[in-house]
Amino acid sequence: MEDIASLEAIRDSLAKELVQMIEQCEKLQAEAVVLPGIRAELEALRRRHYAALELMGERDEEELRADIVDLKEMYREQVNLLVNQFRKQVQQQATSDKSTPHSGPYNSG
Repeated sequence: MEDIASLEAIRDSLAKELVQMIEQCEKLQAEAVVLPGIRAELEALRRRHYAALELMGERDEEELRADIVDLKEMYREQVNLLVNQFRKQVQQQATSDKSTPHSGPYNSG
């Protein structure tokens, strides 16, 4: 009788394990049906992400180019301003040199 009870316990344990395995198999089969759609969605998201990164990179490049153009224009304006200031100083100095007599070794005053 002990052998029969032991065998019945083993049978019950195996039956329980079989039910768990069947449930797990059904769950995995259901997930396997959905998997191709999920993979396709993941690939689409990857493509969109890559495209967005490219657009951001291009925008950044465009912004950098615009910044360079702005900087060049600012430098030109600054150089022109400095040149004009220099010219004014030279003209003022030339005007003041003409209006004041020169004192030199040959000029007696």
